Amino acid sequence: MTNDLRTKKLVYTAILLALLFLLYLTPLGFLQLGPFAITTLHIPVIVGSIILGYKRGAFLGLVFGLLSLYRSTVIMTPTSFVFSPFVPVPGTGHGNVLAIVVSILPRVLVGITPALVFALLRKKNINRSFSYGLAGLVGSLTNTVLVLGLMGLIFGQQLGYHSLSAILVLIGGVIVSNGFVEMIVATLVTVSLASAFDIVEKRLLKPTK
Repeated sequence: MTNDLRTKKLVYTAILLALLFLLYLTPLGFLQLGPFAITTLHIPVIVGSIILGYKRGAFLGLVFGLLSLYRSTVIMTPTSFVFSPFVPVPGTGHGNVLAIVVSILPRVLVGITPALVFALLRKKNINRSFSYGLAGLVGSLTNTVLVLGLMGLIFGQQLGYHSLSAILVLIGGVIVSNGFVEMIVATLVTVSLASAFDIVEKRLLKPTK
């Protein structure tokens, strides 16, 4: 990797990290669209995965996961124990270390799957904007399915889901409600942000007179 490429990737990573923290610290990260409560925190991770590759995408996903763990530790909700090992599981006096898996593993994978999907589509010469959109949709779906799936598998009893079929019903129900809206938002914003980085890239490469 040349020094110019390394510098560019560092700058882009810093921009996406700043955007991730901005979303985390403001209501923009947790939007209420009518009856739907959705998160946009995974979008900088998805965009980073696409434009920087799966390694930096995984790093951004790790930061997203750590922010999720921290938020669940300091802002108590009925399901905080699912995302933080420092919050006691109902019926016990202690947390479950596997909450780290729920918080972090899906978010790291959100930083990996879009890069793989985008690379595959571009290898087949699929339109760039369409590739951005599909990669964004897959990234959002990765977040929703894996978070809910791990919640059900690890904490199903505490959450009231005692069978695999009940967990699948939970995942399906969220996907057709909040998850569907979240995926649409992630797809559209991913296309816009990734395209914006493309425009910046072209202007930087444009020779000066």
